[in-house]
Amino acid sequence: MKKAALLLLALVSVIGLTSQVPTPVQDFCKSSETRKKCKELLKPYKYDASKVSKFTFRNKVQKKEIEIPLYIGEKYQFVFSTEGLPQPVDIEIYDKKSTSKKRKLLFSNKEVADEEFTFQPDKSRKLYINYTVPATNDTIKKGCVIFVLGYQPKSLLKKG
Repeated sequence: MKKAALLLLALVSVIGLTSQVPTPVQDFCKSSETRKKCKELLKPYKYDASKVSKFTFRNKVQKKEIEIPLYIGEKYQFVFSTEGLPQPVDIEIYDKKSTSKKRKLLFSNKEVADEEFTFQPDKSRKLYINYTVPATNDTIKKGCVIFVLGYQPKSLLKKG
């Protein structure tokens, strides 16, 4: 009798575990398609580099900082696309890293309504892109921000 009860309990446990299929995580990121669009938005700037920052939304705030070194004397344009995000993420550009007390905010996307937007720094130096992902209860989503960097060739600088 004990064996039959244990066997029945084991069978019910196995059935219960196999029937609880985890909910698949929904990924909104289409990085290769979006990167092509961003490269088009660079014109007349020349493509230099790009970075795909992927996020899994969680029930706590997440922060990520990326350092962008720029050559002195060059003109640059940053292109961002947030179309691969299921919900808004704050993007801010600073002149110094997050540990510095004297850093200045140079750009924020909080007042930008478009999914694609650009930023042109007035000086070439190291800049820091900060992503802030808000906390959410819907933790089965992934997304990404596409960042593309372009520079203006010196031949165009002399003409313009």
